[in-house]
Amino acid sequence: MIKLEDLEPRRVFYYFEQISKIPRCSYGEKNISNYIKNVGEKLGLETIQDDVLNVIIRKPATSGYENSEGVIIQGHMDMVCEKEDDSSHDFSKDPIKLIIDGDYIHADKTTLGADNGIAVAMGLAILEDNSLEHPSIELLVTSSEETEMDGALGLSENILKGTRLLNIDSEEEGVLISGSAGGELIEARIPVEYEEVTDYIEIDITVRGLMGGHSGGEIHKPRGNSNKILNDMLKKIAETIDIRLVSITGGTKDNAIPRQATARIAVESEKLSEFNNKIEEIKNRIVATYKTEEPDIDIIITKGGLVSKALSKSVLDSTNLLLDSIPTGVFTWLPQNKEIVESSSNLAIIKTEKDKIIIQVSIRSSVENVLLELRKNIIEKTNEANAEYSISGNYPEWEYNSKSKLRDTALALYKEMFEKEMISTVIHAGLECGVFAKKYPKLDIISFGPNMYDVHIPKESLSISSTKRVYEYLIELLKRLR
Repeated sequence: MIKLEDLEPRRVFYYFEQISKIPRCSYGEKNISNYIKNVGEKLGLETIQDDVLNVIIRKPATSGYENSEGVIIQGHMDMVCEKEDDSSHDFSKDPIKLIIDGDYIHADKTTLGADNGIAVAMGLAILEDNSLEHPSIELLVTSSEETEMDGALGLSENILKGTRLLNIDSEEEGVLISGSAGGELIEARIPVEYEEVTDYIEIDITVRGLMGGHSGGEIHKPRGNSNKILNDMLKKIAETIDIRLVSITGGTKDNAIPRQATARIAVESEKLSEFNNKIEEIKNRIVATYKTEEPDIDIIITKGGLVSKALSKSVLDSTNLLLDSIPTGVFTWLPQNKEIVESSSNLAIIKTEKDKIIIQVSIRSSVENVLLELRKNIIEKTNEANAEYSISGNYPEWEYNSKSKLRDTALALYKEMFEKEMISTVIHAGLECGVFAKKYPKLDIISFGPNMYDVHIPKESLSISSTKRVYEYLIELLKRLR
């Protein structure tokens, strides 16, 4: 049964539904890449699949556009795979279960993947529609954008022919993006030592129910970070009660604000009554502090059995120090516009392995020098905690171009079609456009897209009516690009 068959534009939603049937978490994109390749080949179009699973499909210009500069329509094939705690969904094999709710499409307790499946669907619909007028088109669908932009970074520097690129990876209709942040991932590693303990009781503390969100698009909002909240609780307990850390884990994606974290600790049995009173006091304080902005915050305390081995006190101290001192949230605002984030840090992931505790921090900035300052700040804190560190996943900023014929055309068309001004801005999230601009310096690039909400979390939704308007705008824009 096709759930989206009655939605307009029909072929866009047809392809979106087909894409939604194919598991496509980052680094698990072979099948979706093959699907896109097969569509291009069945349409009789030149189709290229490269070594990192990027797919390029070329469609010749229509009559009257033979001498026009080529246009690249670009999106990415992977999605952030997040689900609710009570969901049994298996992202490795299960299709996304689509739900239509009024003007919105969302999934059943998982992320939807409209980021960025809707761009792929629009691109494929355009390729098959021979009634449209347009210059030569290259549909570029990249892999692993949601992790380290491996697809864009691995793209050959001489494979694209077009000179104008339309990135359909923005999430607010009526907003034209002309610049974005660069960033990187800093990983700190605290070496661990275990000690035998006697007469200690195992206690699990879980912070859950937070909103989370995209660490680029929503880092400025007053949302709780589960890793920070959990560490605050551990510090408060340790002020009066001797506790030992057994393990700690929190967050799942480096580009998502963490929604849940759990610490397994050990408490002396004779201190259990005192601990119960203390933890209840701390729990009530935390919930009261965050309840307005995080109405679903929940803290669960679970008692286990006896513990015979725990991490040394020095490991807990180092972990507390590092989690406490690493900044999370906005670092600086753009000097010329105090409503736009210039740089930020997201304390994204904590996990305990056999020989170390790993802490991953995603940092972003639209200015390279500020990124280096933020990196230096975090490295200094890492050194103070006697931890090792490494830096990976660097992706470049997309610098605003003050002269863009493509942007001028797009802004004028939007006003003509919808009788209102389109907002032109730069964003704090990272876009592949920065990578393309570095590889192809002469590219004229813009980014836009339909209304999407709560991307990267299970509440993600896509507006049906907005998708229709944006697709009609895209078709008309191609027609204007002579």
